[in-house]
Amino acid sequence: MSNERQRLEQEALQQLNRGSTDGALKAYLHILRLDPKDRRVRQKVGEIYLRQGKGADAEKHLREVVDSLLKEGSHRAAVSVLKQLAGLRPDDPQIQSDLGECYLAGGYQSDARAALDAAVRGWTALGKPLLAAKPARRVAEATPGDVTLRLRVGELLQSGGDTAGALAAYQEVIDEFRRRGRLDEVGRVAEMALALKADDVGLWLDAAQARIASGDFKRALQALQPAFAAAPKEPRTLDLLARAFEGSGQPDRALKVLVELSRVAADRAEIKGEVEALRRAAALVPDDEDIRSRLANAEERLGRFEQKLTSLQFAQPVHEEELRVVVRAEVFARYAMVDRAESETRAALSSRGDSVALIAALAEVLVSGGRSTEALPWMERLLPRAGVDANAVIDRMALIRGMPAAASLDGELLDEDELTNDPRSAPVEPLPDDDTDAAVADGPEVEGDRLAKRGDFAGALLAWRRALAEDPLNEGVLAKIAELRNAARSTAPPPASTPLASRAPAKAFEGTFAEVEPEALDEVSPEGGIGEARALASVGQGEAALAIARGLEGLEARVVEAQARRAMNDLGKALDVLREATNDAAEDDPAYPEALFDLAGLYMATQKHRSAQRLLEELRDLAPQYRTGEVEARLRGLQLLVR
Repeated sequence: MSNERQRLEQEALQQLNRGSTDGALKAYLHILRLDPKDRRVRQKVGEIYLRQGKGADAEKHLREVVDSLLKEGSHRAAVSVLKQLAGLRPDDPQIQSDLGECYLAGGYQSDARAALDAAVRGWTALGKPLLAAKPARRVAEATPGDVTLRLRVGELLQSGGDTAGALAAYQEVIDEFRRRGRLDEVGRVAEMALALKADDVGLWLDAAQARIASGDFKRALQALQPAFAAAPKEPRTLDLLARAFEGSGQPDRALKVLVELSRVAADRAEIKGEVEALRRAAALVPDDEDIRSRLANAEERLGRFEQKLTSLQFAQPVHEEELRVVVRAEVFARYAMVDRAESETRAALSSRGDSVALIAALAEVLVSGGRSTEALPWMERLLPRAGVDANAVIDRMALIRGMPAAASLDGELLDEDELTNDPRSAPVEPLPDDDTDAAVADGPEVEGDRLAKRGDFAGALLAWRRALAEDPLNEGVLAKIAELRNAARSTAPPPASTPLASRAPAKAFEGTFAEVEPEALDEVSPEGGIGEARALASVGQGEAALAIARGLEGLEARVVEAQARRAMNDLGKALDVLREATNDAAEDDPAYPEALFDLAGLYMATQKHRSAQRLLEELRDLAPQYRTGEVEARLRGLQLLVR
């Protein structure tokens, strides 16, 4: 066959030299019958048809050549053939699109842009915007600095009915304009996207922010109305609503929004957000003692929150390598590059797993990334080696879990040398129906309970701190410390005979803010009621929390009711409430993971370890991101207990 092929090629060349395209074509077609995959010969056949003016035949063969070249990635070789096809079919957008792709692969950006633009025009003229969006996207990717090209992609996708694709493209444009500080463009594109998804809270907020920036506060309030209706507890919604009220000359409404924003931030343990909201509120009413008091308290907590573990003496790097990693982690975290900070710190820990400095650095990186529950087990590892800084570690753990740190009766952090009634040195009064040995045998938590009952709050605090050193995740002890701090905030300490839980809750800021346009909001929303009940339960005000929670519907309300009953030491009733609620609830209920977690905690408190383990395993499978560190820590402890 090779001899025959050689003879036919020689014959084709001879025919071409004589000017006989028909003879050459006959010989080449004979070769193709022998070897249909001979791309070089097929290209010659196409070119001969071009010379003969037989465009349709030429196109057929040249397209086969192009398809073969593109399949094997020979983009440069395909350019010349595609240019021949473009000459035959200048109105074919697919040819222009393929030509543009080949130019891009070869690095010819200018030629690629021209071909892809021609493809976009061609598909658009044919009424096929979705096909036009593909080359348009390639142009946008090749020219990342030109945001208008990305916007054109979104418009084409929208025109073609691809709503999800258009929204994604518009969001890319919004993010880029926001990064550049072009709030006017952010608002314009957000309003385009709202035509596709009118219930998107983020888009309404983008539109409102742009209107506020331009001074159009009335239209900003109109945009905020649907956003507030959909997400009344969203911090960004409240922030923009306050700014719109301020700008439109309604400081009273702005003040109430800012107070609500500070509450939401406090509930989420976002201390910086709480401080910022209260500072803005204080600027509106500088003589309001309640606001000033709240601000002072929040600033004090923020100051403690910013005192990171890496600043403690025992956690200082002792080697140059540790110092380098710790410094780099802090810098990365400061510039929101948390993933980079975490990966470098974990890599260093893989070779120096016992490094206190690296463990502290990783814990703080996780906190900066909003992953406090993951940070807690790392902090727990520091306690046995913290020495005199153990209390600082415990206070840090309590703070990032959203609970107040341990405090004295005047609200200041306690140091051992400041205590005037240290149970380790003062004589211990006889306990009713018990003795000192029994108290010691019961452990530091029970000892703290007895001291608190007698009014020895400083001694109770020391005992509870020793209990936390043994079990840093003991929610009961943390709640008692928080309760003690709540008592410390009153103008005078309660009588020694008065249980802390019976104290009246602090007076809340009265009133709520008016709806954006034009009616007044309901005085209290169900979410606000649950939030208030939850807050009261977390500081030991069980009866007050229960009074609110019992009047609310839903699984979350039952969770808070159980928390209130636990604060009242009514574990049996708390168990009954949560068992019944979880049996009736759907697994996709947002409150279901918290219900399982709390129910497992109640089982642990009542020594039903296997039931607790089963629930935690179910929670881990159902919601793997929920309080991951605490779930795993509990499971590890339970596995040791049920062996």
